[in-house]
Amino acid sequence: MALAGCVHPPWRAKSDPLEPMNRAVFAFNTVADKTVLKPIAKTYQTITPKPARKGVRNFLDNLQSPVVFVNDVLQGKPKRAAKTLARFAINTTVGVGGILDVAKAAGIEKHYEDLGQTLAHHGVPSGPYLVLPLFGPSNVRDLAGLGTELAVSPLSFTRFKGKQTFGRVRLALNTMDRRVETLQEMKTIRKNTLDEYVSIRSYYQQLRKDAIADGVVDMDELPDFDLIE
Repeated sequence: MALAGCVHPPWRAKSDPLEPMNRAVFAFNTVADKTVLKPIAKTYQTITPKPARKGVRNFLDNLQSPVVFVNDVLQGKPKRAAKTLARFAINTTVGVGGILDVAKAAGIEKHYEDLGQTLAHHGVPSGPYLVLPLFGPSNVRDLAGLGTELAVSPLSFTRFKGKQTFGRVRLALNTMDRRVETLQEMKTIRKNTLDEYVSIRSYYQQLRKDAIADGVVDMDELPDFDLIE
């Protein structure tokens, strides 16, 4: 009875007023992950050499550079925008379309920016926490940002043969690569937490705080995970 009370607390986080709906979507995502996504990701990790996976990750990150650049500019960060532009130019040319991260070797480190971070930078509140089917953790602000980014992405304005196939392959590779990156983290969470939903929610919210602050984390605000000792 005590454990049941911990797993299904009678209160809800202020940031998660839609928790019953979110938990239902989370349960669906968990089944989909365990039966489909995780096995595919583990197979991809097994049959694809690490250097090849790194090349795929570099290529996907390079494709995202124009979006990162626009958000650097919208946030009024000219130095970061200049780095993003330099990385894109170097890696697209010398780095064979971005497969090789030549810019990193030259001392130009990558960073990520998205429209959700830009909206936060300009004071837009996050809104309620959301769990999206298959996509996972989000919130109203990040969901709005994602939709806008997809609409204004440079690929949305280009026309070439095989564009739809390229888009599907890009999405599949990105999904597999991201899932491979979180294999160990998810294994740890599922093994050591009383409530996987709450732990992932806390983890996501802290990651977004970190991203919005450009990596400057307030240690006092780190989430407490309900780890089993």
